[in-house]
Amino acid sequence: MTDFEVGDQVKFAGGRGEITKIEQRPNGGHLLHVYTAEGQLRKLPSGLPHIEKLDSLVDRLAAGQSDAPLHYDLRERAIRLDLAYKYDRFLSLTSNRIEIEPYQVQAAYEILNSYDHRYLIGDEVGLGKTIEAGIVIEELIARDRADRVLIVAPAPLTVQWQEEMREKFDRNFVIYDRETVRTHRKSHPSQNVWKQEDLIITSIDFAKQTTDDPESDRVSVLDALQNLDEEWDVAVFDEAHHLTARRSSDDSIERTQRYQVGEAVADNSDALLLLTGTPHKGKSDQFYFLVSLLDPYRFSHESQISPEALEDLMIRRLKDDMYETDGTRMFPEKNIEALPVEMTREERKLYDDVTEYIREYYNLAQQEENQAAGFTMVIYQKRLVSSIYAIRKSLENRMRAIQNDAVAEDLPDEVQDLIPRYSTEPETLTDAERARVEEALETVTITLNQSQVQQELDRVKQLWQQAKNIETDSKARLLRQFVDRILSEDPDEKILIFTEYTDTLEYLRDEVFADHDVAQVYGDLEQSRRREEMSKFEEEANLMLATDAAQEGLNLQFAHIMVNYDLPWNPIRIDQRMGRLHRYGQEHTVEIRNLFFADTRESEILNLLIEKTNQIESDLGMRSDVLGRVLEDVDLDETIMAAIAEGEPTERVVADIEATIEEKREAIQTVENEFLIRDRFDLSGEDDEILDVIERSQHGEVSEDDIETLVRVFFDEFGGSIKGVRPGPARMEGDVFQLDVPDVLSGNQVARQYPRATFTKDIAMEEDDVEFISLDHPLVESLIEFCLDSDRIQGEIATKVAATASRTPGILFNYRLGYVSGAGDVVTEKFVRLYARPDGSVTTDVPELSKTVAPSDVSLSHEVDRLSSMAEDLCEAAEMEAWTHVESFAEEARTEREREIEIKREHAERYFEEQIEEWEERLEQYQRRAEQGADMSAPIGNAKQKLESLRREREEELSRLEEEKHVTPQEPELVTAAYVVSPTEAKDE
Repeated sequence: MTDFEVGDQVKFAGGRGEITKIEQRPNGGHLLHVYTAEGQLRKLPSGLPHIEKLDSLVDRLAAGQSDAPLHYDLRERAIRLDLAYKYDRFLSLTSNRIEIEPYQVQAAYEILNSYDHRYLIGDEVGLGKTIEAGIVIEELIARDRADRVLIVAPAPLTVQWQEEMREKFDRNFVIYDRETVRTHRKSHPSQNVWKQEDLIITSIDFAKQTTDDPESDRVSVLDALQNLDEEWDVAVFDEAHHLTARRSSDDSIERTQRYQVGEAVADNSDALLLLTGTPHKGKSDQFYFLVSLLDPYRFSHESQISPEALEDLMIRRLKDDMYETDGTRMFPEKNIEALPVEMTREERKLYDDVTEYIREYYNLAQQEENQAAGFTMVIYQKRLVSSIYAIRKSLENRMRAIQNDAVAEDLPDEVQDLIPRYSTEPETLTDAERARVEEALETVTITLNQSQVQQELDRVKQLWQQAKNIETDSKARLLRQFVDRILSEDPDEKILIFTEYTDTLEYLRDEVFADHDVAQVYGDLEQSRRREEMSKFEEEANLMLATDAAQEGLNLQFAHIMVNYDLPWNPIRIDQRMGRLHRYGQEHTVEIRNLFFADTRESEILNLLIEKTNQIESDLGMRSDVLGRVLEDVDLDETIMAAIAEGEPTERVVADIEATIEEKREAIQTVENEFLIRDRFDLSGEDDEILDVIERSQHGEVSEDDIETLVRVFFDEFGGSIKGVRPGPARMEGDVFQLDVPDVLSGNQVARQYPRATFTKDIAMEEDDVEFISLDHPLVESLIEFCLDSDRIQGEIATKVAATASRTPGILFNYRLGYVSGAGDVVTEKFVRLYARPDGSVTTDVPELSKTVAPSDVSLSHEVDRLSSMAEDLCEAAEMEAWTHVESFAEEARTEREREIEIKREHAERYFEEQIEEWEERLEQYQRRAEQGADMSAPIGNAKQKLESLRREREEELSRLEEEKHVTPQEPELVTAAYVVSPTEAKDE
């Protein structure tokens, strides 16, 4: 029978592990407590025939054993790659298809180095909050801190998020919508649907649903989310300002369903990122409840919030406060100019006649409280000032609907459900939803009285004929003149032209610029076509036509001239349009021209708004977001339509709006000064340290060549092949290959073949159809896992030949060092090489090594014999040095962790002290009233219950923080070792 000792490594049927305890049995045998490699505790009788004691690495060193050089090199490379980005480096800087900017790295660096990775990212529009969140997700996954990720966004952005994560970070997220959830529930009816995938994107309005089917007793998606018993490692809310809760007059909290989604996820997630370009919209209580999702104990009331108190909870950079290494601004100026268009007599008559038609029917809709018909008239008014062609198409559709008896007083149920959001939050609708609503609205009538319907038909026919008779649109003529002048001055210039409607885009493309090969992007264009059109605009076309529905994700900073052919009534879209050009990397002043018909109420109002808010932005040092905040409580559609319906003079409407703007200016100034943090990002100053992080990450221990070498060596050893697929000789700067994967790796997420693959990031960025084989690619991850499995590749010990004899012989010990948090999580790890000499000295200064040789090629008579006889002593010395390293490593983290925990403890204690004091005062009041004869049994009971709950919660939170404060070094893990001998010891081959 084998004699076992605590600390022995053993192999058994189904796994391997370390003996942590030996329990004496009454029958004379022993029960071995084995901690397995998978982190489980197994209890095994020592007499089982399949238990085998494994020689430790030190035992094998002492015996003079050595493994195949190739397997040693594979194992060491795999370990280095596995640990390369788990400490102070960024995998995402080398393993994705995009150029990540320094300020984006800085935001992610701050979040990743924080205690709990819970932040509000309030960067200005155009700075790339999506990329910053993507970096955090990637780094936490790379550091083994995240498996389950949830991204919640407005419905129109879910597909964009999915595409961004797939195309930029090679992560495949599943979009949870009604159909997906229905399918999952059919396949696993008894399992919580939110546990069935690990990488999920969903819309906030899908997640908030309290029932899928009124006739079903099946749990709703919100209930499932609230009762999920498995934590999210990372949760992200995009456009997080939609998570709204308010304080009522009686101090109770009104939580919207969206906020309830936020609470359900926030309470059950480790890392939490809230992304919004408008973090504070002037309502301090709403901002307080938003911040409370990140840290419920930070503030007990909104009055306690200040910029200083948000330092470790919020990141917010504005373009005016960002500087390059030479001190110049990162973002250029914007120059906005109005281009008023004088109507021809025919255009003026059409405008007046259509507006009169709209006024009459809008007023009728108001009288009949027919909201849908009112919306129809709003659409017509917007399309009227977009283009003659757009209003002609609308009138044509209206005629057809009336003639086909397709008009109705009511909308379909699915459209009715969308109307509230179409009215108040149009940006939360998908392109398809918006189109469905507007198509249905064009069939809505005020009444079904046949004579009135006929009158409307006659009138619409007349208006349509007027529009049809106008051959040239004056606004289009002015646009053409503007474009021709720009291109005559510089034939290579690029001009981006925005319109709200696809009809207008088609008119500009087919009529106004028929002689130009224009690029075009609109709502229902597939992503591949979008990329083609963007590439066409950058490389060939002078003009790009785009609709608002397609503008998200357009990064066009290579152009600097933009024309708003029409002005959207939704102010947020104006900011978003400008953000397509006014982005990092823009080298020129962004020139914006707003085309509008002169002497029309809507255009005068919109142009005034843009001019005023541009002035406020300049005064406050802000480049965007102002327009939306100015109009937070203004229903612009209603304001404009009311002015039209009542015939109110434009001057009076403008004066009212100016008064509102001035009032809001003061409110915005107050919010900026008293509530919001405003970070300066200056690469010429203190932020230049982030450039060192980027340099270490991009040119540190692991390069593209290292990954390619590992894959090639592995494929050669295990039967794979790599062949160039591009004609001609191999390119020094990287190439495209066909990879035929060895059978030992294929399966699960690893394909048997990759027809077009590259190890070079630059090629992957240029060619979307090429597979990017980076460190976090499934092929490389699977390969590394294979190499670290000692049952498959032993490769623990090798014999290395030094370049010179000056510091030989010695043994090179390679350690895996790490530490764990109080919760037992491995926080971070790194790879450390220690070199031990026969005199007992240990150093991190490893001699230059020239090659790895097989044992048969090395003379064992002298140096290796000598080293093997001293192996145990040298290993003990190296391990002591490794402990010194890991203690120092952990002490840095411990100091920072204790500082952060102390801050959170102070916040928690203050929060609970104030809450308990408030409820104790209430209890005293209730008891006094009870003494006076009032029946206060219910309030008294409620107050006592609340106090008990608060005291219990305080105890739990403080205990949790005390536990989390601890940082414990892990025992150094010796992963490989090598005898290092002098060149004279190696035999001549």
